[in-house]
Amino acid sequence: MPVTTTVEQPTAELEEIYAAAEAHFGQVPNLVKVLGSNPAFCKSLTAFMIQALGEGRVSWAFKELVILKTLRATGAYYSYGAHEKLAAELGSSPERIGDTNNSLWRSSPHFSDDEKAVFELIEQIAVDANDVGDAIWEPLLAHWDNGQLLEIASIITTFINIGRMGDTLGVSDPVLFTKPVA
Repeated sequence: MPVTTTVEQPTAELEEIYAAAEAHFGQVPNLVKVLGSNPAFCKSLTAFMIQALGEGRVSWAFKELVILKTLRATGAYYSYGAHEKLAAELGSSPERIGDTNNSLWRSSPHFSDDEKAVFELIEQIAVDANDVGDAIWEPLLAHWDNGQLLEIASIITTFINIGRMGDTLGVSDPVLFTKPVA
């Protein structure tokens, strides 16, 4: 049972961020509507999600695989369906999407060494973010620059938060968001 309510009609303070969310996601996700009960928090977290979920130093398509792996590694289910759909729309094959589950990625021919290094990071952060040692950092630094690693770590830790928050609060999104039309 959801423990929070959604703010369906945005206050004047929320109109701009709801419009931005709708423009980016094709709808206002229910998590944004739940966050609407705290406008300052809603604005900052939603603005960050919009910034993070797009092209950056790391491709949006790969970010979606990072999100799927993060949600699976932490056992979170909120928004998995939306991100699975979005990953497919951004060009990820069903095999790449499926191989983010469990440890399939380790032997998957569908991922490069640089992508596998990121998945190793995700699994370690899911267990203990304070124990990311040289064995994990060395392959990451061989393939990714500092700006990319910052972006990747931000996506991982943000979606640990989003997945856990959505699951904890019982938030669901009956309408899955899709890639915005450019």
